[in-house]
Amino acid sequence: MTRRSGLFTLAVLLVVVLVGGRWLALETAERAWAATFTGGAVLLEARALSRLMQIFVVLFAVTWATGNIFVVYRVIGSVQLPRRLGDLEIVEAVPQRVLFALMLGTGIVGGLLLTLGTGDWWQRALFASAPPRFGISDEILHHDLGYYAAVLPWQSTLQAHALAATVSAALVVGLLYGAIGSLRFRQGRLQTSDHARAHLAVILACLAIAIAWGAALDPAEVVAGFHGVVDQTAISVRLPTAGFVVAVGLATAIASLIWGWRDRPNLVLGSWAALLLAVAACYAIVPGVLRASRTPDETQLLQRRATMEQIAFALAPIDPGPPPAFPSVDAAGRAAGLPLWDAGRVAAALSRGATAVALSPSPPGWLVVPLAPPGAPRIAVETDTGLAALHAPVRSADTVIWFGPGITTFAVGSPDTWPALQAAGIPLRGSLRRAALAWALQGPALTRAETDGRLLLWRRDVADRLERLASFADFGEPSPMLVDSTLWWVSWGYVASDHFPLARSLPWRDRSVRYLRAGLVGAVRAATGETHVWLAPGYDSLTAAWALHFQPLIQPTQEIPAALRSQLAYPPELFQLAASQLARANATGDSDVWTRRPDEPFQLAQGKELWTAIGFETDTPPPKRFVALLAGAVGPAGPLLRIWRPAEGTLERPPADLVGASETSPGQLRIWLVGGGASDSVVTLQAKFYQERGGVPRGVAAVFLTVGTRRGEGPTRTDALRSLLTGEDRVAAPLDTTLAGRWQQARRLVARADSAFAAGNVERFARVWREIRRLLAPAPRPR
Repeated sequence: MTRRSGLFTLAVLLVVVLVGGRWLALETAERAWAATFTGGAVLLEARALSRLMQIFVVLFAVTWATGNIFVVYRVIGSVQLPRRLGDLEIVEAVPQRVLFALMLGTGIVGGLLLTLGTGDWWQRALFASAPPRFGISDEILHHDLGYYAAVLPWQSTLQAHALAATVSAALVVGLLYGAIGSLRFRQGRLQTSDHARAHLAVILACLAIAIAWGAALDPAEVVAGFHGVVDQTAISVRLPTAGFVVAVGLATAIASLIWGWRDRPNLVLGSWAALLLAVAACYAIVPGVLRASRTPDETQLLQRRATMEQIAFALAPIDPGPPPAFPSVDAAGRAAGLPLWDAGRVAAALSRGATAVALSPSPPGWLVVPLAPPGAPRIAVETDTGLAALHAPVRSADTVIWFGPGITTFAVGSPDTWPALQAAGIPLRGSLRRAALAWALQGPALTRAETDGRLLLWRRDVADRLERLASFADFGEPSPMLVDSTLWWVSWGYVASDHFPLARSLPWRDRSVRYLRAGLVGAVRAATGETHVWLAPGYDSLTAAWALHFQPLIQPTQEIPAALRSQLAYPPELFQLAASQLARANATGDSDVWTRRPDEPFQLAQGKELWTAIGFETDTPPPKRFVALLAGAVGPAGPLLRIWRPAEGTLERPPADLVGASETSPGQLRIWLVGGGASDSVVTLQAKFYQERGGVPRGVAAVFLTVGTRRGEGPTRTDALRSLLTGEDRVAAPLDTTLAGRWQQARRLVARADSAFAAGNVERFARVWREIRRLLAPAPRPR
């Protein structure tokens, strides 16, 4: 063995050891992590199915690409390359082994290129094998809705890759045959060798069948939104003509095979010209001409679309009744009524660094959980003077947070000190196991002998942990929750689809979806890593179909603890899409558009339920008027939505916008109902905080409260409520008579004056201005 071949062999062995060792390390880590869950074998089966599908796809693609190039290679005799040595020009034949290596390498590279984007095929195939059944059919093609969400995407994926494979093969093979002279045009006539003609005929027949297959799927793709927003023209033109394109495609495939048997070039050229013309006319030319020449009646289509979009975005059914109103203005304005603070300001005021905050109905207040030690969960209660931080009723064993949002590193714990971690931890036993885990996690410290017998805590980020168990779902931002004095992270799992009949797309995260439901509820115990994924209350058919493949990792709804279920808020991302869909569905034109007020949804606790709500207003015709309140909560049957609109003839005016200053910032606007029955009226509450831009809130500068056309304001809730009820501006006495105390009171008065000026209330502005002069004017000198 020469030195060069020895080095080459050594390099190959090194690559094999590195790649194979890395694969074995990752496989060991995945199996060890799956063993920490009940039913973790499902994860291993999913990995095996994914690997099997990927191997099959790679083998098929490489075989297809390499086989076509090999057929061309067989007719290549010898390739000669000219070389010049001084004044002499010699011709040197390329060795056959070099040509074979080039052929083989080109085929492998081409096959690998065809496999790009096929990593999730196992999920699509698995879902299409047992599609969901909605029990509802569309009124155009009469397919069950589950066909559009599961079966059609898989069929379209296969057709698209078949089209890409045949088109690429036709181009590459045609170029190769042209380069060696087996395919050429002479005097306007196509001339080919028998071998090249037979080969190209088979590829062209496969390409024509792929086009016909796409035409057969096109009606369903049009209805499902594969080609953009569905309109009446597309339904009237593309659906009836799909059969014609299928027929032309099959005829073209037959003509291509006949050309391969008998040299009839005009037959193949004419059939392909007819196929391309049919595709262009049916899919582009005729629909474009009809759209430009006339406007079809889409009344029936719009009605069908509204029904489908209600199903797609969980708006069916939507209760037109009002959410539970406050019995009185006093109940709404007190600290136990509408929240004055928001999660961001609570976190900034009570903690530094990463902090999770959630509105908690039981115990009432804001649950504040610092994510970095030192720090323990606390309950922040709103008072007239600000926030009162109380110790949360958490078990002592749950004060250390091992699992939480944003925790991406692994940790090592002792089972003697933390026995509750044994269920979620990976035992570090044996040097080989520790070495494999260290290689997989890139943690050399795990190889040390002192880590033997300890527990490895891996994948501690809540959303990532839950998505590993239910890979078909996307989990949202987890919220802290106290359940029987135990701290949990709870997150909604969203199941989305890019395609749904007649529905228009809405933006969600970094994509557009035509279907979105919150079908799962995931929970991770912060101190132990105990993890559960349940079917959500009122889960949809898509989620149910997925859950069948992931049992027992996905647990039934009945197993959700009652204390946890009672604290669930409406899925926030689903509420955002529902609000967008509601505004879009009620917009009758460019001049009549529903605008959100406030910009982002807010939460409040009403009774034992957490409600998420947002208001809508419009300014056409002037003046601005409040038109609707959308509110959502999780009821016994699942998430429910309610929409309230003012009675006909009433004019609910939205409050004026608060404007911040260099040292003040407007808080979140809360809108709700007060009264009861038919006499419900809109109540709003908003604060202005002493807070510089990006800074920590130092307190409340002013509180603004409105009910109908009545308005009240003051430095505290109590003062604002008193001002509303009595119609007078009440100014709380300064805490002291020092200059600093009077200056603090003056700043509050200036904020109130600014609000009165913005609202156009000149009388109130004058009264507040007199109070400012009285507070800051120098004492009169004795004469």
